[in-house]
Amino acid sequence: MLSTIMKRIAGLGACALLLSAAAFAQTGPIQGTVKVKNADGSLRPVSDAIVDIFRTDIKGQWDVKTDKSGNFIRLGMPLVGRYIVVASGPGIEPTWVNNVRLTQVEKIDVVANPGDGTRLTFDQVKAQIAGGGAPAQPQISAADRAKIAEAQKEEAAHKKQMEELQGSFDQARTHYNQGVIASNEANALKTIPEQLEKYQGALSEFEQASRIDPSRHKDFLELAYKSQASLAETHYQIGVLMFNNKQKEASKPHFEKAMESALRAIDISANSTSANLSNDKITYYNIYAKNASLLVEFFGAADKVDGAVAAFTKAEELDAANKTKWGVLKADMFRNAGRTDEAIAAYNAVLAVDAANVDALYGLGLTLIASTDLKIIQEGANKLGEFVAKAKPEDKRVPNVKEALEAVKNAYKIEAEKPAPRRRGKP
Repeated sequence: MLSTIMKRIAGLGACALLLSAAAFAQTGPIQGTVKVKNADGSLRPVSDAIVDIFRTDIKGQWDVKTDKSGNFIRLGMPLVGRYIVVASGPGIEPTWVNNVRLTQVEKIDVVANPGDGTRLTFDQVKAQIAGGGAPAQPQISAADRAKIAEAQKEEAAHKKQMEELQGSFDQARTHYNQGVIASNEANALKTIPEQLEKYQGALSEFEQASRIDPSRHKDFLELAYKSQASLAETHYQIGVLMFNNKQKEASKPHFEKAMESALRAIDISANSTSANLSNDKITYYNIYAKNASLLVEFFGAADKVDGAVAAFTKAEELDAANKTKWGVLKADMFRNAGRTDEAIAAYNAVLAVDAANVDALYGLGLTLIASTDLKIIQEGANKLGEFVAKAKPEDKRVPNVKEALEAVKNAYKIEAEKPAPRRRGKP
């Protein structure tokens, strides 16, 4: 049976080779995982396994290594091809998946048994598949041979181009993975100097990964925008550590660069077709927001307000379930920039949708008690009183608000009024 299948593959070769050069422009990735089955039946990812990809309809061979999680991806493979994917590596038996067509599969999962790590040639794989017999060769005319030679020439040129793309992708992916490892290690460290050193290492890796050109190949896109997002988050972490270590001015450029990288991640991801794109973009807007908010509140960066408010409006449209959160962020930006009228309007817009929103009550109350008009101060005290009544007991803002209300009472003889009870209508 296996011999018959191999003969059919060989027999189809002559026909497949007659496709025009345009077919070689239609490419996609071969990707998947390599795992080894342990004695207890569990599966373990194999890192640094070699994945050989042999094209069976015309001559072609590629290889790629798995990463630490046993994943592999090879870009730029012709969609019209038929392939045998062979995995070999330390401690596993060479294992293959036969008759792979990219138009029919999205991912290849290779599960190998333990073995001596032998790496097979294409001829050895064919021999094992065919039970030791060589597959029958199709009869090809002189004209077809010429077409085959031309197709192979085009394939060789295409392969060279894809090798360069693959090299760029592999290099960027390696830098990205190293950045993730360094970031995780930084989180586990105890002292600020240790954390800063590790985050700086992560920053360097993400910077190199982010240089990948997303326009060169569709499979570069996701790596490009995720690298920018990781770069933004790392700048934020470094900025926070410096700020908390009384290095305020040194921290500012990191918050600014974090904003820039987050926006680049959003812009690049606009061309993605990822199923998780909306959630990714919301994450990037959140990274942008926390850095913009810090710059306005602690560095007086009033020039950031209008751009941030515009960005929050876009985020609000994307994240409709959390619309009031983005509304509060806009209002906070106005308040911290001293744009009182806009802040009051923005907080009230949130409260019109959610009257019990404690963040809006808090921000509006603080805005109003900063007035010199006693009537407005009274309104501010009332809002802060509502905040205290509705906030969770563990909310760290509650003690500060109580202290502020006491100061207002002492300064202006103004106390928060209890909301008037609702009047019940007649039954």
